[in-house]
Amino acid sequence: PKRIASKYDIPVCNLQMRGYLPQQLDFYADFAQRAAYHLGMPCTGTIRLPTQTSRWTVIRSPFVHKKSQENFERKTHKRLLQIKDAHPDVVQRWLQYLTMNAPAGIGLRATTWEFEQL
Repeated sequence: PKRIASKYDIPVCNLQMRGYLPQQLDFYADFAQRAAYHLGMPCTGTIRLPTQTSRWTVIRSPFVHKKSQENFERKTHKRLLQIKDAHPDVVQRWLQYLTMNAPAGIGLRATTWEFEQL
């Protein structure tokens, strides 16, 4: 998607997305970048964060058949978008728009910074 270049390179917001399906995460990150472009906010490309893998072993049947076990695995994929040089009101409106239109299975975590004059 199209991007607006950052003028001062001052970070305003980090949006971290988590989910179990990487295709869905990439699609939603593209959607968030397009929304940021149309609101006039400079946004970085999608940054892929390390995938977290959790594994556990379960006994298939109780009591006698202890040696018969089954392994399960769940991978949590993460993506990061950074917004720079934007007004805090526009960032809040963008975050509200993204939470309203977030598909099921995607978690959002936003970190925002506001800079004030001394």
